[in-house]
Amino acid sequence: MRGPVPDARPGAPAGQGFPASAAYRTSGPVPALFHDDPLFLGLCAAFDELLGPLVTALDCFAAYLDPSLAPDDFVAWLAALVGADADPGAAWQPEPRRRAVVAGAVRGYRARGTATGLRDAVAAAAGVPPGQVTVAESGAVTWSATPGAAASPPFDPVVTITIVVPGDHDHDHDAIAARARAAAELALPVFAQLRIETVSQ
Repeated sequence: MRGPVPDARPGAPAGQGFPASAAYRTSGPVPALFHDDPLFLGLCAAFDELLGPLVTALDCFAAYLDPSLAPDDFVAWLAALVGADADPGAAWQPEPRRRAVVAGAVRGYRARGTATGLRDAVAAAAGVPPGQVTVAESGAVTWSATPGAAASPPFDPVVTITIVVPGDHDHDHDAIAARARAAAELALPVFAQLRIETVSQ
């Protein structure tokens, strides 16, 4: 047994109490009679050392599931859980941005396949605000009260995405366009043709 036997009795000498960081004390709920038994206290100290990390993890499990509070190595697991690990810009993004992508992944699924969802996905991959991304596409719907009388709207398979890149410092336009294309291709149908344009602000 390592070190002095812990003593849970009130007024125990300094250095013989349980560590202040112990998450759970197995000797706490037992009758006070057993607190006079050094063997019992030694066994409790061993169990405390074994169970402490487990109890702490369970007590903090809600924080592990929060992308803003989870440990860095746990964020990658959360990203895989919500499908954000396929984000082509995840590898280069700073840690706060990766956490934001994970936090907004589920919400983004509601807009996936729409022009707004495409713009947000490209903006996240390009590292620019969504307001600096424009999407030009021919998507439209039509209807008629007379069966078969609705005329099909003109269709253009080319989707043009324009990204405004800040000009206050150097940017690699080719790299930004590549990340944007990788993100957009995940949300476009197979028959769509994609054109990416980057312009300096």
